Formats: sequence, C-alpha cells, structure tokens
Amino acid sequence: MPTRTDGVGSLHRWMDAALAGDQALPIDAAAREEWVARCEAAYPVVYRALIAIGASESDAADALQDAFVDALKQRTPVVRAEGWLFVVAQRRWRRSRWRQRIFHPLELVRGAVRSDREGEIDLLVELRRLTERQRTVIVARYVLGLSQREIAELLGIAPGTVAATAHQTTALLRERLLGGMK
Repeated sequence: MPTRTDGVGSLHRWMDAALAGDQALPIDAAAREEWVARCEAAYPVVYRALIAIGASESDAADALQDAFVDALKQRTPVVRAEGWLFVVAQRRWRRSRWRQRIFHPLELVRGAVRSDREGEIDLLVELRRLTERQRTVIVARYVLGLSQREIAELLGIAPGTVAATAHQTTALLRERLLGGMK
C-alpha cells in the first residue's frame, strides 16, 4: 500500500518525463527548481485534501501524480500550486471513479459496498454525506486554506456562492457533529 511520502520520491521522475515532452514549457533551471519545490511543498496538503473528499490513498496519489504532469504542461504561470493541483487532481479522481463505475461489473460492485477504513473519525463520515460542491468548498477553504475569491476562481462559481456554501455547510457540520453546540 502506498504511503504519503511515496509520491514525493517519484515526483522528480514524473517531472523529468513531463519536461522531456514536446508540450512542456521551456523554463530555465532556476524556474524548474522553484516549480519542483512548490510542487513538493504542496503534495502533502493536496494529498490530504483528496483523502478528505473521499479518495483512497492510492487513488489520491494517482490523481495527484497526473495533476503534476498536467501542471508542467501549463502555458500560464500558476500562483497557488495547492489550489491548482487540488482542482486538477480532483477532476482526475472523479473521472477515474466514473470509469470504474462504468466498466466494473455490477455483481462485483454489490459485494464491495462497505467501508475500507475501520474506526473513521466522524468528520470524514460527515464529509462524505455532503454534496460534491459542499465538500469541495469546505476542503478547499479549511484544508488548503484558500480564500473565498480563490475558490470561486478555481471552481468557476460566484464568490457569493462560495460564501453561502461555506457558511451553510459549516453550520450543517456543526449541527451533525456537535449537535448544535458551539
């Protein structure tokens, strides 16, 4: 089973492979080193964010590696590596989940409906009960530390929608987890 640091060790190999491709940006050595450092720094927090929205450890690692490859093909500079990587990795993970659902035989799916993790903390259980938008906004805000404006830009929704979603979802989680106690 992969560990949280497995992805960082192979990150340089992925980046070298992506930079060797025709679509990679022509960057100097200093800019490449800075980008590698930013990606390595963002890896643990984005990895945890993907797990918080429901990805397994291996799915989170796979989606994040794919996001790094895509990041190296970007033609425009990325200001917040964590936010960009989170959105791209989340999309990759969702696409992968849909493919698994479509191509996985129904009889195997019926027998596999159970939790892979014993003793989960209540927050992860409650996060799974949220809608995809609620879960994404809460994780981007409180795990990644993105501002409401940044979340709105990354998700392509209005800042007011982000604010309302964050407020309503926080109140909902508070009610579910604490029974309304503040």
